[in-house]
Amino acid sequence: MNKKAQQRLIFLQALILLVLAAAIAAAANFVWQKHQSAQSQLEENEPLYARMLGLESSASQLVQAEQTIKTQLTQSAYPSDQTAVQAGNDAQQKIRTLFVSSKLDIASIQVLPPKELSTFDRVGVVLRVEGDLTGMHNAMLGLQALKPFIFLDSVNMQVIGPARPKMAPRLLAQFNFSVLRLRS
Repeated sequence: MNKKAQQRLIFLQALILLVLAAAIAAAANFVWQKHQSAQSQLEENEPLYARMLGLESSASQLVQAEQTIKTQLTQSAYPSDQTAVQAGNDAQQKIRTLFVSSKLDIASIQVLPPKELSTFDRVGVVLRVEGDLTGMHNAMLGLQALKPFIFLDSVNMQVIGPARPKMAPRLLAQFNFSVLRLRS
């Protein structure tokens, strides 16, 4: 082999090594970029993963809390399988029974059309009743025991007739109640 051919061979070997080194450097750069990208994604997802693990570890507590909320919801509102009219009529009957058992005279009781809230229908019941303060007090105490809850929105009381010093005054009262019904 002559000297020129030897120089060409050395030049080609050097060129091949240079191309291989460039390819290895490009591959290393690509791997490094992928590694950095994966590392940043891991850092970004780490809080989410930690939250997921926390939720997973407290799954039984979440199920128990859901059951508690469902129980409280059934005590607070009429179910969605009843119509708003049925819920209003049921509340009206419970209120009527409570106030009659408290020895009060019912002048009128009326169920109002429901008002739509986000997940509930709010059904109003207006009651006009006459009686003494003790009967009204007993009826208000009895409201606490009723399920689903009956909410007292407002009350207006007036004394009927002249005030007599040794007699309990007779009162006329208007109560505005409401009950909640779940909407489906």
